Amino acid sequence: MQLFSKDAFAFREQFNNLRKVQNICLCGLFVAAYVALSFMNLKLTPYLEFRFAFLALAAAAAYGGPIMGMSVGIAGDVVSFFAAPQTGPFFPGFTISYAILGFAFGLILYRSKVTPARIFTATFFEFVEACTLNTLWLHFMYGMEWKYLFTIRLVKCIVSLGINTVLLFVFMKAFCKIIASVLTPASVSRS
Repeated sequence: MQLFSKDAFAFREQFNNLRKVQNICLCGLFVAAYVALSFMNLKLTPYLEFRFAFLALAAAAAYGGPIMGMSVGIAGDVVSFFAAPQTGPFFPGFTISYAILGFAFGLILYRSKVTPARIFTATFFEFVEACTLNTLWLHFMYGMEWKYLFTIRLVKCIVSLGINTVLLFVFMKAFCKIIASVLTPASVSRS
């Protein structure tokens, strides 16, 4: 299995496509979906929560590539922070994390067939990022010991890995069918 599609590295084409009005509107819709899904977080403790906004991020990355995925990751994180009542301060490290995650989702999912192995690869990248970068950001924000944070977040991330893989696989299968039907020219009806 080839991990990245050849189109995933056509960054100039992706930048040009992102400048089209249709793609700017779709990018805005993906950000809106990201924000809406961010209201559905399951917060267990101040340090542990299950997030579902990654689905909108994956959809944007699969549709528009790494550049759109990164753009939605940045805009979605900033807008969702200010749209939802927050208990903590804004920390730009999480914005960087979601930009990286959107970019990685784009490398893995853009113009690629949805397979269990590919979806697991995408969610495994999210798992690694959540265990390392996001734990580091929480360490910086709250001053808690790294080992303690890493231990409690590792358990959460392992559970999330299985759940997120299944969620993303089902979601991407449905999303790809919808996109294929929208992008396919409608057949002309004869009266």
